[in-house]
Amino acid sequence: MDTSNAAPSFRGLRRKIVVLPVGSCEQHGPFLPIDTDLRIAQLLAGNLEQSFGKEETLLLPAIPFSCSYEHSGLGTLALQVSTLAALLHDMARSLKAWDMPVLLLLVNWHGGNDVLATLATEISATENIHTAVIPSIAAVARAWDESKITGAKDVHAGAVEVSIVQAYWPHLVPESLPAAIHFEPNIAPAKTQAILQALGSYAVTRDGTWGAPEQADPAKGKILIELMVQSMHEQAKALLDLVNRHAQRGNI
Repeated sequence: MDTSNAAPSFRGLRRKIVVLPVGSCEQHGPFLPIDTDLRIAQLLAGNLEQSFGKEETLLLPAIPFSCSYEHSGLGTLALQVSTLAALLHDMARSLKAWDMPVLLLLVNWHGGNDVLATLATEISATENIHTAVIPSIAAVARAWDESKITGAKDVHAGAVEVSIVQAYWPHLVPESLPAAIHFEPNIAPAKTQAILQALGSYAVTRDGTWGAPEQADPAKGKILIELMVQSMHEQAKALLDLVNRHAQRGNI
């Protein structure tokens, strides 16, 4: 189900998985669209909904912006943490008014949205809406490894994201990219996230790209998405079963 349905169609006693894609609008180098993370979050969320069936899920419209200050500059529209927090809390409170048991899943792709994990825990505790973030960082890393797209340090707008965009929106990116665009800054011994937090992507890259976009392979990009959707389905099903089991015991 999605928001094209009329309100009475959402009545029912079964717990629904409410899927909320959380995107971002930020620079993705000279070749990828600035809504890349939004597109991928929506793609994952839509596939997750289909994997369960429309009667068990409600797919919400995506939040197009989030915490992207590490990419501040041309192409980026970022929200403060407090703004994103207020938005998510408001949505959770609205869902409570539906008087329908819910598992709220925040589907995220943007690597700078670490705060979503904290907010999900906070919403679960304070709004009485069971909330979690998927895919997990570990699940994404595992899918990246299994898809074998690149051996480069692929942080932003690199082979992985180009592969996905080539696979699902081929009209938005060239079929092949010049090898010269490959860029992996020498930051050792500093860690990637610390560098992005302190300096931002434009300060440590030539054009916003951190990785090897010339190694992109759309077939592998599709494999990566399929692996993540499978992992997300398994995680969501396990969460739903656990939440329902505890509800039957009167613990939730």
